[in-house]
Amino acid sequence: MGAFQQFLNEKQISSDTLLRLSRQLEAHGEADRVLVRKRSGKRRDKETQGKSYTELELGKPKSGRGISSQQMQAALGDQPLPPRVRGKLVRAVNAVLAKQGGGSVAATALFGEVKVRRGDAVKKAAS
Repeated sequence: MGAFQQFLNEKQISSDTLLRLSRQLEAHGEADRVLVRKRSGKRRDKETQGKSYTELELGKPKSGRGISSQQMQAALGDQPLPPRVRGKLVRAVNAVLAKQGGGSVAATALFGEVKVRRGDAVKKAAS
């Protein structure tokens, strides 16, 4: 049993609850749709193409996608996960703990020192 599964068992949190809550937390709201539209317009506008999003005060919208059941099974099996998936899991766990009246928890407390899953390295073309 992995560190993540032990934590869920200790706090009596079901994986179905985390899946549902993650879907709700990561869902696009009206503010996120506006941000996506503004960021898209920034890339098209010739005047703002050279500026960064922070200069224009355009934050990042939510991803719009919660964790999947396959990602949950990988987390329960102590398999390496991408940083974004671990972040979504931490947000969902912290939301459950906040409802239960507990404090927030860090990713290292949930997953331990699990290696990060990295994609294949892309070879850059010689200039």
